[in-house]
Amino acid sequence: MPDGPSFEKRFSASLDRRAALFASDVTDAMRLFNGHADGIDGVYVDRYGPGAVLILHDGRAPESLSPGHAADDILRFTSQAGVRSVYIKPFARDRSGLGGAHPESLTEPTPAAGEALDQAVLIREYGLRFEVRLYDGYSTGLFLDQRENRRSLAARVASLAADANRRSEPPPAVLNTFSYTGAFSVACAAAGAATTSVDISPRYLEWAKRNFRHNGINPDGHRFARMDTFEFFAYANRKGLRYDLIILDPPSFSAANRRRKIPAWSSIEHYPRLIAQAVGLLSPGGLVFASTNTRSLTVPGRLERLIEKGLGRRPRSCELPQRPLDFAGDPDALAAVLFSLA
Repeated sequence: MPDGPSFEKRFSASLDRRAALFASDVTDAMRLFNGHADGIDGVYVDRYGPGAVLILHDGRAPESLSPGHAADDILRFTSQAGVRSVYIKPFARDRSGLGGAHPESLTEPTPAAGEALDQAVLIREYGLRFEVRLYDGYSTGLFLDQRENRRSLAARVASLAADANRRSEPPPAVLNTFSYTGAFSVACAAAGAATTSVDISPRYLEWAKRNFRHNGINPDGHRFARMDTFEFFAYANRKGLRYDLIILDPPSFSAANRRRKIPAWSSIEHYPRLIAQAVGLLSPGGLVFASTNTRSLTVPGRLERLIEKGLGRRPRSCELPQRPLDFAGDPDALAAVLFSLA
């Protein structure tokens, strides 16, 4: 533990800084402690409704920190707000050599503090519901740092949908690549879009469909494609498909799938190609939302340069929301750009 106040005091101070968000009805899923930005590098605490997750980054979290004591502190400070359980996730920053495997502790249903929760928990975010799983591997099913971006894109889609309705035209078409559990798709569908969610994982596509149902949206009215993103781009070009909004939120890396002839993915290496192929599917005036949490690409201006490399020119950037309050001050924060070719 670094010199200075204990985790208990730093965590209490972090809650004070988030008091407005913590007490609001906007969401019950948020970051409560944000590593170095809140005073302790490599230590993060996320809330998901009735559960909290203490994330300890390998090689960065201080060895002097007692995970069990920290979990007790978290529960004590948040129980009055409805948190009933605290789980612990040891987090390996570089998982490229794990082949998709993860420590058994990440699937342990018994929490470090509090009562055991059901495997699936529903959280709320701006009137939507999303399914999360707190002991289901490294990720929980929802990226909290994209909360305001989901809301912003949904607002743009709602405006497009209203215009289309006035003109008796089809709803705006949204393509969500690397769609994971479909949070962006749900937000856009709820705003009136016809969505296509693309992911290579059938498990995550089924999870995405459940998220649609959790929000009273019939997934049968939307498309879910179990394909590699580049594979889908080729398919969409053959079919002449075009989209008003394309969402690119790829992982930092993914292993190759030799059986399906899907090559390995690296954001650092492949993002320009991703951009170049995505813009070929835009409708006139369409938008691309590109984001990454790859550490070397979150340096200010780096993602923009990769986008320009992929396009061969500078795009027209559009405004995105400021970084969420609960992620403020994070030097490794998500980088995101919304742009058009016009």
